[in-house]
Amino acid sequence: MPSPTKSTHHLLIDGLPVTVTLKNQKNMYLRVRPGVLVHRGEQDQRVSEPTVDITAPYSIHLSDVEKFVRSRRNWIEEARDRIQMEAEVRANSQNPAGPQNAAQHENLLGAWPLERENEARAILETKLPPILEKWQQRTGRAPSHVTLRHMKTRWGSCTPATGRIRLNLALAYVPDELLEYVLVHELTHLDERGHGAGFQRRLSAYLPDWKEKRRALNSYGSY
Repeated sequence: MPSPTKSTHHLLIDGLPVTVTLKNQKNMYLRVRPGVLVHRGEQDQRVSEPTVDITAPYSIHLSDVEKFVRSRRNWIEEARDRIQMEAEVRANSQNPAGPQNAAQHENLLGAWPLERENEARAILETKLPPILEKWQQRTGRAPSHVTLRHMKTRWGSCTPATGRIRLNLALAYVPDELLEYVLVHELTHLDERGHGAGFQRRLSAYLPDWKEKRRALNSYGSY
C-alpha cells in the first residue's frame, strides 16, 4: 500500500492557530497567508485574520514544530499585521463606499488623507491613556501593545496570544463612551476569544449597557 503524500494537522500554539502539513520533503517552511474576504451584506465586507501554514517533512515531531513557531512568534505577528493591513487596503479599493451609516453621521470608516490620520492619532494619544488605565485596573488585564491605525473594516481587534490590541484611528471622532466600549470589548478578548456566552457575560459585567453602545457605534459604521 503506498504511503500518503501528505497529512495535515491543526494546532493551537499559545493561542495561535497553525496548520501543519507533513510531506515528503527535507526542510520546514513557514508561510503567513492573507485571510479571505467575508461579505456580510451589500456594503459590509471584512477580511478574516491571516493564517499561519507550515509544511514540514514526515520525520519531524509536532513538538519541534511548536518550538519553531514560538521562536518565530514576533516575526509571525509582524507579518500578520502587515498582511492584514494590505488585505484591508485591497478590500477598501473594491468597496470604496464603505459601510452604510445613519444619515446624521459622517462615514468615519472611509478613505482618509494623511493629515487627518495624524490629527486622529494625536487626539487618541491624549484621550486613550486615562481610559486604558481605568480599565486595566478594573479588568486586571493589560495589553502588551496598543496599535493605532486607520481601518475601514473594523473598529478594533485583539490577538489574545500576544496581548496585542489594535484600535481604529476613527475612534478619535466618536464620543468618549464609544471609544471606551471598543477598548473594553477588545480587553475582554484577552480572556474570551470569541463572542459567545462567556464573552457576553464578562462584557456585561464590565459594561451592562454595551449593546446600546454597540448600536450607537454602528451609526458611524458596522462593528
